[in-house]
Amino acid sequence: MSLELTGAILGIGVLAALGAYFVGIAAVYERLSAAQRRAHLGWFLLGLSLAGLGFIPSPLLLGPAYRFTVNMAQFVLLTGLVAPLLLMGLPGPFFDPLTRSGPGKSVGFHLTRPIPAYLIANLVFFAWHTPILFELSSRNVGLWALKQFLFLSAAMLAWWPVLSPTPVWPRLSDPGQVLYLFFLAMPTTLLGALFTFPEARIYNPTALGFEVCAPSSLEDQRLAGLFMWVPGAMIYLGALTMVFFRWFGREEA
Repeated sequence: MSLELTGAILGIGVLAALGAYFVGIAAVYERLSAAQRRAHLGWFLLGLSLAGLGFIPSPLLLGPAYRFTVNMAQFVLLTGLVAPLLLMGLPGPFFDPLTRSGPGKSVGFHLTRPIPAYLIANLVFFAWHTPILFELSSRNVGLWALKQFLFLSAAMLAWWPVLSPTPVWPRLSDPGQVLYLFFLAMPTTLLGALFTFPEARIYNPTALGFEVCAPSSLEDQRLAGLFMWVPGAMIYLGALTMVFFRWFGREEA
């Protein structure tokens, strides 16, 4: 798949997501206050705008010398910022068709519980960073775009126990959220360390073709690891801090 075709698909995807969102908003418009409409729309538009950056092939942003660093920055962007912003942009009534009754309600409830959500999301994250899948996605822009989409979808599932829009598939309590966010920061820290400390490139250079996201050098790999390690973990620890002080404030009240 060419870069031009990927750009066209990205544009169509953004427009489709925006169109679906407005159709959904129209269906529940009367059930939301004016303040809720503005807040949800603002969060969703911000998340969707940042999501576009996460789907631009990394060599186009800073050139091929730092393509892996850019790709890791995109991973942090999609999983740490875009996913929670999109969840904050979705009002609870959006999910009424699934949460009223039937198998959708039960399946959704069990998938969004903290342990399944955490395990499924991290299975997706680590699976796509294994050499075989990562090298495949480095040779094919379309497969790389699919990987980014799965990262975003898995991250929205991972954030659900903290930011659930509907009480039918509820959030954790404040203490539970603090503990959950602490563990949510661990995979980013682990992946960052795995890329930072090795003395050689993890992914086989001879197995890569187009190299849309593969490390161009050992320096590129280490810089990517540091970016994932520090800013990546700080997003979750920052969210943890906010939840902790909210919890503390409620206890004081």
